[in-house]
Amino acid sequence: MRTLRNRSFSLLMSGQLVSKLGNNLYMIALPWYVYVTTGSKLLLAVTGLAQSLPAIAGLFSGVFVDRWQKRKVMLTVDVIRVVLCVALFLLAVHHANIYTIVVTVLLLETAGRFFGPAATSIIPIIVSSEDLAEASGLEQSGGGIAQLVGTIAGGPLIQGLGAPFLFLANAITYGVSVLSLGFLKVSEPIAQPTEPPSFVREWLEGFSITLKSRFILLITLAAMAANFGFAAFDISLTAWVKGPMHGNAIDLALVGASFFSGVLAGGVALGPISKVLNLRTILVGGLFFVAGLTGLVGLKSLLWWAMPILFLVGIGVSLMNGALGAFAYQVVPSHVRGRVFGTLSAASTLTAPLGMALYGYLMIHIPLHILFILIAIPAFLSGVSLLVPTKDDSGNLEVGLEA
Repeated sequence: MRTLRNRSFSLLMSGQLVSKLGNNLYMIALPWYVYVTTGSKLLLAVTGLAQSLPAIAGLFSGVFVDRWQKRKVMLTVDVIRVVLCVALFLLAVHHANIYTIVVTVLLLETAGRFFGPAATSIIPIIVSSEDLAEASGLEQSGGGIAQLVGTIAGGPLIQGLGAPFLFLANAITYGVSVLSLGFLKVSEPIAQPTEPPSFVREWLEGFSITLKSRFILLITLAAMAANFGFAAFDISLTAWVKGPMHGNAIDLALVGASFFSGVLAGGVALGPISKVLNLRTILVGGLFFVAGLTGLVGLKSLLWWAMPILFLVGIGVSLMNGALGAFAYQVVPSHVRGRVFGTLSAASTLTAPLGMALYGYLMIHIPLHILFILIAIPAFLSGVSLLVPTKDDSGNLEVGLEA
């Protein structure tokens, strides 16, 4: 693959591979730690809410990302995340109040909302336009590998060392990311402002650019609906494995590994598939595929039932996210990518806190197999909405900037 021969891309992805590995150890350890320590589904939902609520910050972080050098933003955020993960480890080891841990999680996720737009914006700078679909697929696959390894290792590590030590491992992997970014050489074009900086004006510009395309707006609304449903998917899986399945952390790791194996397979397949199908078809098909399979997850409380279903769900999710990423790389102008990507990402996840609150409440009051069906409904409706005939007017993004 030509993209892998790009030194800057390979260096960036290697650092992100390691940090995503650590982040997945943290993601599997955090809900397990909270649920095992407190035995409370309510506190499990509160923790999930703390993870999803910082999506709101993404509405505004892109303004600053566009002003600053992307590499420096990523370096600074990763240093902050090292400190916060070490703090999280110390709080957990000393059995601090659960709400202190929740606040630390909130800060950690907020910092990540600056990293995301910077990382997304830097890829089109270091990768040629004809390689963007392949780069997007490789990014999904790399994330899938890290998540797969992290999930497989996470269960035994939780059993052997305890969940808090995985918080420390996450800090170490963010440190590795800092090192890789330190060696990254990238020439970042910085747009010269024609008028004095204004946060409000720049934020409104990024937001208005997004609204110039009805097609982009439709995709964003569909993503908002899907993320509303899937916000509580991870914590629901944790409760399902620990509850009806009567499983342990290793069973949870196997279930998660099945999903991320699918993510890896879908990322590898995106490049070839995108040469046959357009990105919109991949996105719509993925939504229906994922929605149908998610509703089946809880029908049997058996490991052998869940693993193949979640593998297929992972493929669908990877194809959807990869197609969406490749499309965004192609149509968003370089000097506003931070704002537009931040706005799109935040808007598409803005409903996640509401979904976490609703489904977290339902998780306490209804059987989990019914909850999985309810989680799938918004994704299905998102797929239906994208079937409505809508002209691809994403070119309006460029036109709007030139006007």
